[in-house]
Amino acid sequence: MKKRTFNFSIESTYQKDRIKKELAIFAEKLETDGYAKATIRQYQNHAGLFLAWLEKEKLAIEEVEHKQMKSFINEQKETKSNHQINRILLAVRHYYNAKKLDKNPAVGLQIRGIRRSLQIDIIPYEELEELYKKEPFTDREKRNKIILGLLIYQAVTTAELHRLEPRNVKLKECQIYIPGSPKTNGRLLKLEAVQLIDLQEYIETIRPRMLENIQLERPGRKPKKIYPEIHYQLFFSESGSANIKNSMHHLFRAIKKHNPRIQTAKQIRASVICEWLKNQGVRQVQYQAGHKYVSSTERYQIYNPKELKIALKKHHPLK
Repeated sequence: MKKRTFNFSIESTYQKDRIKKELAIFAEKLETDGYAKATIRQYQNHAGLFLAWLEKEKLAIEEVEHKQMKSFINEQKETKSNHQINRILLAVRHYYNAKKLDKNPAVGLQIRGIRRSLQIDIIPYEELEELYKKEPFTDREKRNKIILGLLIYQAVTTAELHRLEPRNVKLKECQIYIPGSPKTNGRLLKLEAVQLIDLQEYIETIRPRMLENIQLERPGRKPKKIYPEIHYQLFFSESGSANIKNSMHHLFRAIKKHNPRIQTAKQIRASVICEWLKNQGVRQVQYQAGHKYVSSTERYQIYNPKELKIALKKHHPLK
């Protein structure tokens, strides 16, 4: 059956002054958060559909529960595709976040049967911690263990590993500052006890020795091209490069010998974020992960059905 379409006329509920004012405030919040104009326009339109429906049903946004969301979604199904409804639900989630209410009834709601962008094999956290127990021997292995620890305990990205400097590590305070970027927020994170001795040894002994070895000229070998940035970076390549791509390659080659399922740093980060979501709120995990938008954190909830399973099984309108 062909889907019906409908548009709001200039005199419709969507255009009423109250809703227009709400959408203008919503747009200002999105703009402050750094969203593109086209995205803001789309979120406004989709949130407008929801606000128009609330007015038609004579509901306040604070009154909406899963039951009401079910009615809203079922009504949208009459005229819209699953993909369109998911886009509307995303806008509604952002709208509730902008209002800073205690609850967000759109969290976790998504039409089933649509392929999600986040497709990662999540590794049990115990398996990740088991990797960190492996004893290193060479300076390179010890450096790689430090990198692995930051992946497992602080969920840093590869790009963040490149930006870290020794001054970001605060051993006395048992903390590390992860600098922000256009894609991620900076944050101050706790260092685990098992990381402290290794980090201290690396910063005070191993890293200076690696820098010294890089600058040594070896007979019969082509001189290394030494990048000046390595003197400021926490991690660098043994070849004198500021890029640790090859170092990460060697690290994961060793990891795969112990656990073939673990393939990338991104996979470890996703697994850690899922572990955090088991015991912490979404906003706290958003901060720890450095996500600019809470929607980025919410994507990982599909891998953590434990906290949503009972509620969604009982109330979820998308079965």
